Amino acid sequence: MRMGKSLFYTIVVVAMLGCLSGCNFGFKTNYIYQNGEKYTAGNREIAEKIETIDLDYMSGHVKLIGTDANVVTINETSEKQLDDKRKVHTWVDGTTLYVRYCASAKGLDLNNLKKNLEITIPKEVALGDVKFKVSSGGVQCEDFEADSVNLYASSGNIALTCAAKTVDLHASSGNITAILQDDSDSVKLDTSSGSISIDMKNANKVDLHSSSGKVWVFAKQIKELQSRVSSGTGEYHFTQAPEKSDISHSSGSVEIYLPKDSDLTGDFHTSSGKVFYELAFAKRDDDYVCGSGANQMKVHVSSGNIEVKAAEEK
Repeated sequence: MRMGKSLFYTIVVVAMLGCLSGCNFGFKTNYIYQNGEKYTAGNREIAEKIETIDLDYMSGHVKLIGTDANVVTINETSEKQLDDKRKVHTWVDGTTLYVRYCASAKGLDLNNLKKNLEITIPKEVALGDVKFKVSSGGVQCEDFEADSVNLYASSGNIALTCAAKTVDLHASSGNITAILQDDSDSVKLDTSSGSISIDMKNANKVDLHSSSGKVWVFAKQIKELQSRVSSGTGEYHFTQAPEKSDISHSSGSVEIYLPKDSDLTGDFHTSSGKVFYELAFAKRDDDYVCGSGANQMKVHVSSGNIEVKAAEEK
């Protein structure tokens, strides 16, 4: 029986050590991706026209900046002297730029490299898709145009300034700040723990979600808006009332700024708080109606006030 228990514990210890060598828990890491042999290690300039960027970066701050230069540059810094296997790896396939954290290899020691990456692109080039995944670190993108921008940061902030038709930003633990410089079709911002701030023009559909953090919005016109906040305040500024909006805050007051002459039907409800308004609403059953009432707005707050304020005329 003792021999059986001893063998069992030996197997458990070996299994744990195997996991530690195969996963990133302070020892060795397996980092495998397709076509690894085609990638180039280290900093470089790329003269080819790039329309799509696909990036996977394990740890560190990543920047994508539009510049007046006519080439793409890859510039990585680290507090350590890196061999080729631990340097950033890039591959150009047609008009797609693939960026990976290091070489495709098993058993790499990637601890405490403290790397940061900056990519510059000619800002006059309209990109197709920009897709970033950063496992531990922040993302900063600015001064470019793209059809689609998809940014994911497991632990870090996301800051985006660009013109894009489709925007999808997700931060597991961090703030999201977005400035959209042109009209968009679809905008989705999601953070598990952090605030959301977005300044935009016109959009067909906007979906916002924050589990814990405040939301600040400025928009010209949104056809359909959904905003879900579990714990945090909200401040929404609209040049024109959205055609359809659904705003929900579990805990935190909400302020909404609208033109005085808005055509709006409001469903405003707070479980613990009050409703205040500066617009010329008339009560119709449980609804608040202003003008023709053409646009539909639902605002529900579990704990906090709802304030509908008149936007300043410009």
